[in-house]
Amino acid sequence: MLLVQTIWEGIVNGSILAMIAMGIALVWGVMGILSFSQGEFMMLGMFITYYLNEYLGLDPILCVPIVGVIMFGLGCLIYRSIIAKALRGPRLSQRLITFAIGMVLTYGALMVFGGQYRTVQNLAFTGSIDLGFMTISKQKLVPLVIALVMVAFMYVFLNLTRAGKAIKAISQDKDAAELVGINSNVTYMVAFGLSSALAGIAGCAITYYYPVYYTAGAAFLLFGFIAVLLGGVGSTAGALVGGIIMGLTDTISGVYLNTAYKYLAVCVIFMLIVTFKPKGLFGK
Repeated sequence: MLLVQTIWEGIVNGSILAMIAMGIALVWGVMGILSFSQGEFMMLGMFITYYLNEYLGLDPILCVPIVGVIMFGLGCLIYRSIIAKALRGPRLSQRLITFAIGMVLTYGALMVFGGQYRTVQNLAFTGSIDLGFMTISKQKLVPLVIALVMVAFMYVFLNLTRAGKAIKAISQDKDAAELVGINSNVTYMVAFGLSSALAGIAGCAITYYYPVYYTAGAAFLLFGFIAVLLGGVGSTAGALVGGIIMGLTDTISGVYLNTAYKYLAVCVIFMLIVTFKPKGLFGK
């Protein structure tokens, strides 16, 4: 059935958006700034995966931990060298600094990698699984599995590890958390590094079926922001639900209406939910 197939495609797209949205929600919830550079971190994850595949023959699945570590390190470096200083400045500077970082990364990638489209070759999983009522592409099943693993990882990390509990404590009450010995600066750095890693791994996963190019992340950033607002700003669980809603809305409207109307459909869903739930589905 077309509807079942469309829902499947929407869930796959939504899972990628969920990873981006979780990173945005994490930074906003902990630091109170919007990470406009999430799309660019995703794009860098795609390029890292492409070159690991091109020169080392690594499948994107094997690239996940490598990309995660590299992007976490890059995120920590950007925080220490730029974000930490911006946090001491005016609120406007704090909110625009990640936008500036995103622009530098975008056009830096254009200068270094060029503007041509690339695709990852020699994938470990290709073909499809025919279930009769729907067809599951293995090239889209892999990104979905990666996304679900990362969602589970974030849940365990935030709820069962000391660093994760520190992040949650800082997001709830920074002053009280510091009084009990939590270093807010280190916590901020870990949170920003994690958000960068999530976006990079999303880029790694999506190379299974999406071309690699220097503006690839921009198309996902807007939907990622809307997903965060739908789920509730600062809620990682809400970001997951918001991402799935965005993916389903995008795909279903593109199939049953027209691809030209999918942005309209997304905005209509956004306005309806925010009208009745101004703080989002899981907002407090």
